[in-house]
Amino acid sequence: MNQTSHETPGKSLAGYFLGGLVAALLFFGSGILSGVTAQAGELDPVQNSVISTDLFLSWIGNQQKPLSLSPDQVRELRDIRVDFKLKSQDLGREMGRIAGSLSQEVGTYPIPLDKVKPSIRRLSDLRGELTLSAISSLARVQGILKKSQWEKARTSWSEHLAAARSPVHSNSSKTPTGK
Repeated sequence: MNQTSHETPGKSLAGYFLGGLVAALLFFGSGILSGVTAQAGELDPVQNSVISTDLFLSWIGNQQKPLSLSPDQVRELRDIRVDFKLKSQDLGREMGRIAGSLSQEVGTYPIPLDKVKPSIRRLSDLRGELTLSAISSLARVQGILKKSQWEKARTSWSEHLAAARSPVHSNSSKTPTGK
């Protein structure tokens, strides 16, 4: 029996979809695979850590008066934020490139596991680097703040987050920080 295939060369739309879905799960859904549960629209722990660190670094640089920061401390905080942002952007671009490549590999038949495994390992390494960069940035912040400034910053940041999560935001309750 000699049957000919009527498939066109290249990847089918379903192949692209499947590859994209698997890559998205690997790239964005590692929390699901690691047993961490999240609701729709929530970020996984790595994404949350990176975004939270970036927001914190942006916020703390604007707390000169409330935290009694010196001009040198403000300058160093800005440098930490810039360094973190550049590092996270670089790592994010590389993760995106690998996820795109992984998507193509997973969309093929047969899936080339010899290519997929190293890509997954590299994504895992990059996510670890990103988390370490976030933690290292916070350690750098601690290194330039006095312990009392750090404790006040932590408390103020927690209050800031709680206020932002509050379902009721009235304009009358919004006052500039530090007044």
